[in-house]
Amino acid sequence: PLPLPSSLARQRIEESRETSTRKGGGSLTMRTSLEVIVDMREFMSALPCVLHAAGFKVRPTTLEVGDYILTPEMCVERKAIPDLIQSFASGRLITQVEAMCKYYKTPVLLIEFDGAKAFALNAEGDLPRYPNQNHIITKLVMLIHRFPKLRLIWSRSMQMTAEIFAALKAVEDEPVLEVAQRIGVPDADGATGKLIADNVNDAAVDLLRRLPGITDNNYRRVVAKVESVEKLCELTEEQIAEVLGDARQAKTLHTFLHAPFP
Repeated sequence: PLPLPSSLARQRIEESRETSTRKGGGSLTMRTSLEVIVDMREFMSALPCVLHAAGFKVRPTTLEVGDYILTPEMCVERKAIPDLIQSFASGRLITQVEAMCKYYKTPVLLIEFDGAKAFALNAEGDLPRYPNQNHIITKLVMLIHRFPKLRLIWSRSMQMTAEIFAALKAVEDEPVLEVAQRIGVPDADGATGKLIADNVNDAAVDLLRRLPGITDNNYRRVVAKVESVEKLCELTEEQIAEVLGDARQAKTLHTFLHAPFP
């Protein structure tokens, strides 16, 4: 089992419990707990559970921008080292950081290490004297240069991440779920800011977004036009192409859905 975060995170959270004091003849009420909005896909990792065990109020939803929303102005994209390397290689990290910088005042890239391994991107002996442009350190430097607004946080483990989140949120406002849900979501006219309906099945949307042929650009078309994942499986390739607006992606999806197990 994962060890719980140290006393620092718990102390920060305990300090946020509701208290009432008298100051200048008035009443000062503090918030009841620390809240964090978490993208559904992050539940494949143990961090949401660690945050909950530390005392955070974890609010799961489908986010278009970021993995964790700590405050109305602070968004966090979390990367373990293997995911960081893969995201650089695919170019996905650039898109994610660009979106965070566009919509949030304080975009954060959290680089989370494995607590059982060395707290380093490379072993000291593997670090070249002059890293080339394909080296992970060079890519990080270029990322910061391209997005000076971006902040980097290094964490030794999930337990340390919980402590960092608690410290960052100590004196900040809590995020608003409805606002976080609509950040980066285009409406029918292409403008961003449409609120995700309350009756959307987040688990089904999460499953949908993992299917081959489904992308961040077309999954909303499926949600809007298809009743359920079951109904999606019943569509012909031509019908899927009409929904996605892309015959190549429709073929990929249809082939996957109807491929035999053996």
